[in-house]
Amino acid sequence: MIHDAVVIGAGSAGLSCARTLREGGADIRVVSDTLGGRLAYDAAEAVNFGAYFVMSNYHHAEKLVTRRTRINPLSCRFHDTDGSFATLSGHTLRRAPGLGAFALVMARFMRHYARFKTNCEYMSQREAMELDPYIARLFVQPASEFIAAHRLGAVAEDYVSKFSYACTGVDLDSITALDFCNVSQGLLVPIHRFSVDEQALRAGLGDTFVEDTVVAHSEQDGVHTLTTAGGTTLQARDVVFATPASVTAELLGLGDIRQTCQLYVLHVRGRLRAGLDHEAMNLFPFSSPIIFTAVQDDGSVLVYSREPEVDLDALFVRHELVSRRDWDKAMYVSGRAYVEQQYGPSTYVAGDHNGLGLEPAAISGVYAARQILKKLPR
Repeated sequence: MIHDAVVIGAGSAGLSCARTLREGGADIRVVSDTLGGRLAYDAAEAVNFGAYFVMSNYHHAEKLVTRRTRINPLSCRFHDTDGSFATLSGHTLRRAPGLGAFALVMARFMRHYARFKTNCEYMSQREAMELDPYIARLFVQPASEFIAAHRLGAVAEDYVSKFSYACTGVDLDSITALDFCNVSQGLLVPIHRFSVDEQALRAGLGDTFVEDTVVAHSEQDGVHTLTTAGGTTLQARDVVFATPASVTAELLGLGDIRQTCQLYVLHVRGRLRAGLDHEAMNLFPFSSPIIFTAVQDDGSVLVYSREPEVDLDALFVRHELVSRRDWDKAMYVSGRAYVEQQYGPSTYVAGDHNGLGLEPAAISGVYAARQILKKLPR
């Protein structure tokens, strides 16, 4: 049987693509060895081991999740090598002019970015950037240069760089200004922890879901043939690679891709040490291997680190490790390589290869689906 499309991968991009295709009446199959990707919610522990929050302007990714507790930006402590300060503090009052300047810069970005996201639902990211030179510049500009150009150094050092580090795991020289501004929206718009109902996702996919791994792909006479590790063969007129960039690069023979960061997430029960126990979140500078800590609804703590070995004794008076999740390839964040979204008339790529976050990934899946639906007979 030749399907209309096969979607490889079931993270934010693949699930959003599959959802749009099914709503459009396409006959599809979704192949993935996991369900959710970085939507790594553990229902038993009620914690997010991958992406930690969704923003209120995540219009596509939020269709895959359920919002939980709102994260309070006023309950954060920002750490430096010589001390720390809370969001509500005299330090913040002294930085008020700089914070105001940052808000104005972000207001301009958010106006452009809202249009850019809408355009990306119907055209490639490259085409959308050609329509907006402002966004195109941010894609190639290092975040550190953007900050210097807008004279945001002090505010970035004290606040924004630490929030960016919490979201990306890398420093400001490694990411683009576009990714920096994208994640920095979380300082200005409501953000929530979320849960994922895996049973509901499976039910939504129905018998279209094939829990397996694609190991080979070929195309002949307009028909794609995919072989899985379990020995299943699938054929389709179109295929969407919604896999991590390294997997997509191997299957399609792509050129340069962004480099990844590594993240290690520990779920801990215990009591944080003095200086870490005042606010719900602690955010650290890049000089610290600990990225951030966050108190959960039940009082337990998530610890995010960019190094696998974490000295919990330095963070906790007493502690019990509940579980951990290691992400060898957490996010594709470093560099400015661009991955095209279409290779030939019937091969599409979806994911966060060109733009960090659950929402850009979801939008890329929607774009691929809409290109395929255009071809189907009405």
